[in-house]
Amino acid sequence: MPLSIRKYLVLTSKGFARNLQYSASHLINTVASAVFGVVYIYLWKNVAPQGFADYSAAAMVQYICLNQTTLWFTQFGIRTHVHIRDSVRSGNIATELARPMDYFSYRVSSDYGSQVYSLIFRGLPVGLMLSRAGFYIPKNPATWGWFLLALALGGYTGILLSYLVGITSFWTTEIRTAHWVITTLAYGLGGASMPVEALPLLVEKMTRLSPFPCVSYYPARIYLELSGPEVVWPCVIWSIGLTLLARKVTALARARLEVQGG
Repeated sequence: MPLSIRKYLVLTSKGFARNLQYSASHLINTVASAVFGVVYIYLWKNVAPQGFADYSAAAMVQYICLNQTTLWFTQFGIRTHVHIRDSVRSGNIATELARPMDYFSYRVSSDYGSQVYSLIFRGLPVGLMLSRAGFYIPKNPATWGWFLLALALGGYTGILLSYLVGITSFWTTEIRTAHWVITTLAYGLGGASMPVEALPLLVEKMTRLSPFPCVSYYPARIYLELSGPEVVWPCVIWSIGLTLLARKVTALARARLEVQGG
């Protein structure tokens, strides 16, 4: 394996291992997530007892159970923006940018490892707790491959959105507003708590043109075998586009730091 790839895999594993020391607090969050899942399930059972669009009543329950599980990988617990903000505030960002590795890849690799930990030790337990309500198992073996690809891209998209918020720390003293705006959009328009079809028609059309459905909606549609692998393409396109944007903004941030004397 090329050294350039191996070092980022090491960073990913370190990001995974770093979270092992917080098992107690993670257990509390996991239980809370399962409770919210139960609330959403009963809410939808009352709002749409017969289901809606191409979702049966059972499919809606399965949709919620799946998203409460995968959200720990694609959205919940992503701290990329916090890591960047704290580095800028402390001045450690100068040292991190001086390292003999690409800063963008370094940051994303480390945080991706943290999200894999969240999926295994926080997301899967939530899925087990909610499985009694109804958990779908794909009938076509190929669905698993497409789902895992869409999920991997969803987690990557979530980290990229957080990264773009964090990198604005080079120009502003506070990023909380931007973080909550992006988080709200990703959760509300990303299909986490409800399918995109539940949105008003105009909002639904606009949402499908954004990266937010890549976070939760498309992976869930593939897993429930309501959509085919064609919905992976928007995730691929947005992943590439956001990566290019993040690298461009990172270059501008580096230039700003160097001009100011670093």
